[in-house]
Amino acid sequence: MDALRMSFCVLFGFMALFVSFSGAFAVQVESGDKFVLAAGEVVADDLVVMGGDIDIKGTVDGDLVAFGGNIVVSGDVTGDVLIAGGTIKVTGDVADDAVLAGGEIEISSDVGDNFLVACGSFEMSEDSSVGRDAIIAAGDVGVYGDVSRNLLAYGSVVEIGGSVLGDVVVESDEAPHILAGAEIKGDVNYTSVYDIVVDDGATIAGNVNKKIPDEERQRSDFEKFNAWLLGFLSIFIVGFLLVRMLPVFTRNVCNNLKKSLPACGLWGVIGLIVVPVVGLFLMITIVGLPLAMILFVGYVLMIYVSKVYVSVFVGKYLLRMADSKSDSVVLMLVFGLLAFEVIGLVPVVSGIVSFLVLVFGFGAIALTKKEMYATFRKKNLV
Repeated sequence: MDALRMSFCVLFGFMALFVSFSGAFAVQVESGDKFVLAAGEVVADDLVVMGGDIDIKGTVDGDLVAFGGNIVVSGDVTGDVLIAGGTIKVTGDVADDAVLAGGEIEISSDVGDNFLVACGSFEMSEDSSVGRDAIIAAGDVGVYGDVSRNLLAYGSVVEIGGSVLGDVVVESDEAPHILAGAEIKGDVNYTSVYDIVVDDGATIAGNVNKKIPDEERQRSDFEKFNAWLLGFLSIFIVGFLLVRMLPVFTRNVCNNLKKSLPACGLWGVIGLIVVPVVGLFLMITIVGLPLAMILFVGYVLMIYVSKVYVSVFVGKYLLRMADSKSDSVVLMLVFGLLAFEVIGLVPVVSGIVSFLVLVFGFGAIALTKKEMYATFRKKNLV
């Protein structure tokens, strides 16, 4: 399994957890620069946390969703775990699935069901275990714990030192390394230029099969993965700043999408066509050139952020469909963006949806600006 497909597995894992997330339970939402769930405390609901530093020392009796910079989970979680952050460290046990995405990830705990990871570097300690399958895409992969079924790993460097009761599938730039003490019950299928290294004391019960990688395809897949990850993180960061800094404007744009969708579409079509024409006309004159440059910059920015506001709008409805009571605009943004990423996997549909998002998002922003300008005029502010 190549890096691009692994990244989509992780993405689908995010969405699968969301679909099952709190369909009939209450949700506790927390946000801030720093959040700490103290040792001994118990959250008897699903917990959603967004912040710079997140430290979960207590118990979450439900699902845990966390988005932040530095995230540490030392308490136990009785449901699923979905975490995205810069650095992630999990030492508490997870009863069901765990989906992690970030820069550096360390885990030294037990995951009861499936385990999906996409990150820069990953390490699973000897004290860790996965109840079913483990899928890992990272720059450096170190699996020293136990996997009860199959292990799929993609990375520049891949080391396996624990036990795997099923098959192992590896794609690596360097030679895959099976350490002394490792025990693999099934086959090992690996894709690498180099031969696998199996230390004395390692046991492989099945066959070992090597495949020479297609360098052009491998480079292309890695570039696609990097582009996808960079694009998603970029639009999320921009969206996060927008919805936190301009909450009233965000709410007004979403309200217009809800109550004036045809008008938003009309404004979108007109704006996308008229603005470039006006800009080109202004560029003809020396006096109008600066105005044209400002107009084009604003035009490009509106195109880029149109997806942010439509994602918040769609994310709100996804939360309502899941019977979530959360009013977190950031959470709406996250799941709206993830929904569009999943739709983007369908070639023809993705193009149509992207066009509609652009038109209605652009139009909603333009309509909201028009309404705000009219309000300011009435108050003699402009």
